[in-house]
Amino acid sequence: MTTTHLPHAHNIRVFVGADPGTGGNPAPVWLDADALSTAQMQEYTRRSGHESVFVLKPETPAHALRMRYFVPNHEMEMCGHATVGALWLLHRRGEWDGSPIAIQTLSGTVTGQRVDGTVRISQPRAVVEEVTQQALVDEIAQCLGIDAARIVGPVLNAATSRVKTLVRLADAQQLHGLRVDFARVESLCERLGSTGLYPYAMSQGEGCAVSARQFPKSSGYPEDAATGIAAAALAWGLRRLGLVGGDALTVTVRQGEAMGSPSAIQVGLPLEAMAQEGCRVGGECCEEPPEDLRLEVLCPPEAARAGPSGTYATFSKAGNLWHSSGVVGRENGEVIAGPLRGPDDVAHGQRAAVAAVAALLRAAREELGSLSRIARVVTLNGYLRTGGDFAEHAKVMDAASALLRQVFPEAPLPARTTVGVVSLPRGGAAEVSLTLEVRD
Repeated sequence: MTTTHLPHAHNIRVFVGADPGTGGNPAPVWLDADALSTAQMQEYTRRSGHESVFVLKPETPAHALRMRYFVPNHEMEMCGHATVGALWLLHRRGEWDGSPIAIQTLSGTVTGQRVDGTVRISQPRAVVEEVTQQALVDEIAQCLGIDAARIVGPVLNAATSRVKTLVRLADAQQLHGLRVDFARVESLCERLGSTGLYPYAMSQGEGCAVSARQFPKSSGYPEDAATGIAAAALAWGLRRLGLVGGDALTVTVRQGEAMGSPSAIQVGLPLEAMAQEGCRVGGECCEEPPEDLRLEVLCPPEAARAGPSGTYATFSKAGNLWHSSGVVGRENGEVIAGPLRGPDDVAHGQRAAVAAVAALLRAAREELGSLSRIARVVTLNGYLRTGGDFAEHAKVMDAASALLRQVFPEAPLPARTTVGVVSLPRGGAAEVSLTLEVRD
């Protein structure tokens, strides 16, 4: 198995709310990405599992930068939160002074600047239209798992860069209690001419504040934690409905609360008489530790998280040492099965071993908050279900060691034991356990 070379990337959390440790929407940012092909950009995005941005040299003298945006399934014309994240990173690195900057995107020119300590990007005035077909409104309600009578006022299609379908609900409790039929979202959005359903509810007693959720049409994941383009469209929709005034004001859109990743998106609307100037979208950002990003890029997001399947704990903690239970490798919820009988099975075993290590690292990250708290992996133990003549145990487990070296490049390699066995739980090809040294 050939390990994937990790490109230079930063994982920025954008539109973080009160708790930067949990809030915001991840945006992997690849700087100086001119050497990457479109296929590589798409593959790196697929591996990260998040909307990603690639920063390139501009093609025209009118622009200072060019950005390309991808979701796991395809390229996009524009991504608001990824643009904010890339500019925030460039400013933090001293490569942009915060003054107005023109960015070339597939959706046209986007300008960015720092205002009151945060990055803001431009979006045009939205085109807002009412969805008048009652059959479509009824289908939206069915897709969201509610009665159509719970939809307050007209449903709107609004777009600054991409069309979002705005669906008002009475309160945040109804919004966060939605039971969405995700299998119907894509075909419904096709008929609506929309790229996502964006239900929302006005916040009580908080002025220009609103809670929202985004269910994208075909991005490769069911829900977004923060969506700058959708928030901009929503702000214009609120003005169209008279829910915010015509003065220059800031609308705060809270998103991701139902996902456990609360976000806060600031949309600055101009004075109504100056509406053709468009709006500004921005918010707070922070950078995630590189270990967390490396794991996401190197290992497919479909790799399972480790969890006990019997009467035991995933980790037993003794001081700063965390001893894991054994975990068999899985993909898409299915065990990668054995046995390994000969050289042709080495790659199969490597997939199983890497998936098991990734599952344990994700479980550790969930408990620790970040893999940056792991000082080193002390031991790596592998158990392979093999035939009696199999002799490539070391090659199989070398792939697991290589993953650990790439996630923790500054740490020494762990000690390792590998044995062949007749059987493993659920018929797995490889079971792995780790001992971690954890920082206080």
